[in-house]
Amino acid sequence: MGLTTPVVGIVGGTGKMGAWMARLLEKRGLSVLRAGRRTELTPAEMAEKSDVVVVSVPIADTERVIREIGPLVPEEGLLMDLASLKAGPVAAMLEYSRAQVVGLHPLFGPEVTSDRDLRVAVCPGRGESGRKWIMEILLEEGMKTVVLDPQRHDQLMGLVQGVNHLSTLALADCIRRSGFGREELIDGSTLTFEQRLDRITAMFRQSATLFGSLLMNNPAAEGPMENYLQSVKRLMQIVQSGDQQAFEDLYDSLKEYFGVKGSIGG
Repeated sequence: MGLTTPVVGIVGGTGKMGAWMARLLEKRGLSVLRAGRRTELTPAEMAEKSDVVVVSVPIADTERVIREIGPLVPEEGLLMDLASLKAGPVAAMLEYSRAQVVGLHPLFGPEVTSDRDLRVAVCPGRGESGRKWIMEILLEEGMKTVVLDPQRHDQLMGLVQGVNHLSTLALADCIRRSGFGREELIDGSTLTFEQRLDRITAMFRQSATLFGSLLMNNPAAEGPMENYLQSVKRLMQIVQSGDQQAFEDLYDSLKEYFGVKGSIGG
């Protein structure tokens, strides 16, 4: 056994992200087993036949599945997960398995049509050869890897996912309560606002369970979301007071952080 041509088993391999991982590995000639809610092969049976096991299930189920199948992964094998949170799953994999451990978070949705230039967060857990094996595959397929400590990853996702989705949902709710009909809103939109409407629409094509878990299952998201609310309150106070100088000071400090030099028409 080894990680040259391993048999890979994917729990949740019939789901969207699990199917993406399966296609990625099968394209490289690897044998991939899938276990899902509607497959004859159970996760336990699959794990016993696999050298590498990938857990790709909803966040709320990830640690439970790891507890169940972790002990079945061989010590010289590799256990990975694809959850969008990493601290809990990586800790569970380390506790319930003797295998090498790597946490992966594809920073994109399963609807992608090409893997090139996509980013994948890689959270090392235990073992070098397993991490190098999967990172080489990702890099050779044209993806970019970002190596992060699991806790740091979750802190970052508190901003990248938590605040992002919170602000999008808040804008959607504000629009819903505005009194404008959808067609009237679209007809009167600027190009920039129409693009934001498109992003809102794309969001609602996915399940409430997904976004609820991203907002509520990451303890590290609470701080960034509170900071966001404080930023909105601060900006609202400046606008209500009509303090142009305070607005320009804030604007200039933000320009400096984002590395913007000069301005159009300035």
